[in-house]
Amino acid sequence: MSRLSTALLAAVLIVPAFSRAQGAGPTGTSSKPANPAGPATGVTAGGTPDAAAPGASSSGASAPAAGASGTGKDAPAPPRPSLSPAPLPGAPGQPAAASTELDPATRDLVRREVEKAKEEMRDEMRAEVQGAQSAREFMETSAAGERPRLEFLQLNGYLRVRGDLFDNLDLRRDPGPSGYSLFPRPLVDPDHRGTLTTANTRFRLEPTLNVSEQVRVLAQVDMLDNLVLGSTPQGLFARSDGVAFPLDVRTQVPPADGVNADRSSIVVKRAWAEVQTPVGLLSFGRMPSSWGLGILSHAGNGIDDDYGDSVDRLQFALTPLKTPLGQLVLVPMYEIVATGVTSQDLRVARGLGQPFDRDSSDDAKAYGVKILRMDTEEETKRKLERDETSSSFGLWYMYKSQAYAFPQWAASSTLPSTGQPVANDAGTGTTGSNDAVGTPVKREATAHVLDFWWKRQSRRFRFEGELVGLFGQIANAGTDVAPVGPVLLRQFGGNVQAGWKFADGKLTLGGELGMASGDRNPGFGNRPGRGPARCGVGTLGVRDCDVDGAQFDPGDGTLAHPADRVLDIRNFRFNPAYRVDLILWREVLQGVTDAAYLKPTVRYELIEGLAAQAAVVYSQAVYASSTPSGTHAPLGLELDLGLSYQSDDGFIAFLNYGLLQPLSGLGYENPEGRSLSRAHAIRSGIAVKF
Repeated sequence: MSRLSTALLAAVLIVPAFSRAQGAGPTGTSSKPANPAGPATGVTAGGTPDAAAPGASSSGASAPAAGASGTGKDAPAPPRPSLSPAPLPGAPGQPAAASTELDPATRDLVRREVEKAKEEMRDEMRAEVQGAQSAREFMETSAAGERPRLEFLQLNGYLRVRGDLFDNLDLRRDPGPSGYSLFPRPLVDPDHRGTLTTANTRFRLEPTLNVSEQVRVLAQVDMLDNLVLGSTPQGLFARSDGVAFPLDVRTQVPPADGVNADRSSIVVKRAWAEVQTPVGLLSFGRMPSSWGLGILSHAGNGIDDDYGDSVDRLQFALTPLKTPLGQLVLVPMYEIVATGVTSQDLRVARGLGQPFDRDSSDDAKAYGVKILRMDTEEETKRKLERDETSSSFGLWYMYKSQAYAFPQWAASSTLPSTGQPVANDAGTGTTGSNDAVGTPVKREATAHVLDFWWKRQSRRFRFEGELVGLFGQIANAGTDVAPVGPVLLRQFGGNVQAGWKFADGKLTLGGELGMASGDRNPGFGNRPGRGPARCGVGTLGVRDCDVDGAQFDPGDGTLAHPADRVLDIRNFRFNPAYRVDLILWREVLQGVTDAAYLKPTVRYELIEGLAAQAAVVYSQAVYASSTPSGTHAPLGLELDLGLSYQSDDGFIAFLNYGLLQPLSGLGYENPEGRSLSRAHAIRSGIAVKF
């Protein structure tokens, strides 16, 4: 018998006995004395008292039956055996028949048994729901055990349209030594204009196919994914004789990758399955990945999100285990990070058949485990209603490795390899391998990732945080046979959030503190593909540095450009889907790294569904040498204001305004009277969520 069945049986047996208690003895017999004129109560075979007879006294004491005549004498009737227990201690002289309640000790025992039964039922429900919830990667969707039974197909998703205005996001700053500006400028008269406006749309569909009560298939499909409105008019790129000027266009055509857009009309981003087994939840396929606050892994399921992690993973959420720390869920996982060179099927035309991995030696793979104790949303809600505190925490560990790589293939637009031999340079034979993929490089790269997350929440207070560290090395980071390395990986980061609720929950005062490690090399390191960042003399003869670039420099073998004394990558990068502000980290620097920030916030619910919020974000680099100035650490002070509305039927609207005051770190080493411009941003959107 399960713990839930035992708890239910205990509640069924104990609660009715407690509600009926009239002083019943331990053997189930009545505690009332027998009526001399006939029994006023009876006892059933099960020990349950029957209803009182019509002649019974309401007090339970002996009384003559109605209409009974005496014997002519007042002598008492012969005594009859009493079924009542002895008088309670501490109540001398009080007849036992007058007692109608349990003694305090027995009543306390019954109460404890009832509370124990309730707690066991809660534990059983928590274990079942928590196992499914953990495997859902903290997504805002129903757990596997909560889905409707009769619906084969469930459709979720949203349609959104957003409009943005960006003004002077380049801060009117000159390009760095490598020629990159802080933000793209207008194409026409960029020296005197700095305002850009744009609008985009996305239709996201997230179907769920409930194959059975234990099996379901899920997917995420984006249609017109962040399509810039007006970007695919008839006649543009796909030429049409019927259109001479864009002004004459009367319709938009579907976007096609490589023809008139950088992506297709329909993009399948995720597809995975979940199978509930007797020992846990099995998940496999290309699925979302999210953890904690999202600085390491973020699914990007928000209505205003642009990014999000999708991984090729096999994982198994085991049945929760009872430990001194509470119910813990273990989720072992295996992930294919990168396959490397693949081959097309030569038996059929391109795009058909089954491609395959050309060589497992260049595969990047990951093995990991998640350990967590987490209250579900419903469980948290019940605890807060009882004025209790909800506590959750978890640990994420992952080991990644890659033995070989083909840098030439990875850096080009090479189609999947055919596996055919190619002629050698002399033309007298064949190489027998590696058509257009280049020479393999022995990477010998390894990394250990450890992340700890916690959350504690009460009715008025929430405290949540996440700490992450990455330790490893790349034995050879070169792109040809000449070795470069080893390159050390030493990174860490974290953030904490706190919030206090007032005025019946309408007013929330909060704050956030975040930090990501860095190093003394120039640039922040969010875009290492640009090559090593450098400092030099800008276009107007003023020394400044690149805002971004690779964080280790192997040099070129000359005295003018020597290699770094220690080759390492120490800048931890927040997940790009994790948003701190509207301008500096979201648009200009494109993610928190090599810096720290402080963010006090306030939010007030004006009416049901309509809320206003405000935040001030102060940001500063960990090392001044990483900033464009090369000598100053303060980056900026940003004010963000917002208004959002959400109705009960899924309509959503938001309007946000940001103002960035750049500080000395984004300027020049020697400003010489050259000041930076303030940046403004207006972001708005309307959506329907279903």
